Amino acid sequence: MSLIKQVFIYSDNPSEALSINALVDYLRGLGFDATNRGDLLSFLDLSDEDENEYIKSIIGTRVLDISSPLERPYEPADKGVDTELKKLLKDLKSPEVMFDGFWLQRILYRVMFKRIPGELKSGLVHIIFTGKLFGTFETKRYHARVVLLGIPSIISTSGVVEAPARPREYYWLKAGFIQSGRGIEELDEVFKGMFIEYDDPRITEVLKSYTLQVIFYEATGEAFCQNKCCCLYNSHWQEEVLRVQLEGKLCERHKKTLEFLTKGGKGG
Repeated sequence: MSLIKQVFIYSDNPSEALSINALVDYLRGLGFDATNRGDLLSFLDLSDEDENEYIKSIIGTRVLDISSPLERPYEPADKGVDTELKKLLKDLKSPEVMFDGFWLQRILYRVMFKRIPGELKSGLVHIIFTGKLFGTFETKRYHARVVLLGIPSIISTSGVVEAPARPREYYWLKAGFIQSGRGIEELDEVFKGMFIEYDDPRITEVLKSYTLQVIFYEATGEAFCQNKCCCLYNSHWQEEVLRVQLEGKLCERHKKTLEFLTKGGKGG
């Protein structure tokens, strides 16, 4: 088990409802040394040329076909970067725009390594909260994700909305709404409160649990907890997110692990 020395938090245009400072205060309250490093691009302090290359690289990780894995990022034309960037920023809360999570993570690692090469190591946790929706290719298509563990770890506020499935009844009714020409907004209103929405006021509380998932993974190597009552559980349904992640409770085993981590392995 690895002790956690520091947790660094970055912001990449996440939901406006997310309070990074509240997350940092929460982690400090648990005993972690947590720091809000603010906007990712500002922290990286790239030159104009490097920032342009970074933006091109990010654009190149867009998933153009959810049924086919992205073998390598494509190369957008220089003249199209500004147009595509504006489109990405405009459509950031749209499930129509998805990025390949693993390629996105590689690019973020590369650009962060240039800025903080000595900090991308065991015991130092880097978490980027982003509004970008990313996915991983599994079982013949891309699936949206909330969190991608690793260096750096990425947590998507859009993923919290799109990745966990909504109630089954929602999808049954959705097909009928579309066939009858009725707006999905009306359906969303019927099920309001039963799933996380964009800029949902509950999002900060929910993401506290996902933040702990990242930290515990770094410390123990375990991706998730099998206990369905533990906030480290890998929820696949919105109802599970609202029951497990929103409550934010750790199982007894992970409470003991938390005590070990925050007391430097010195026990009680």
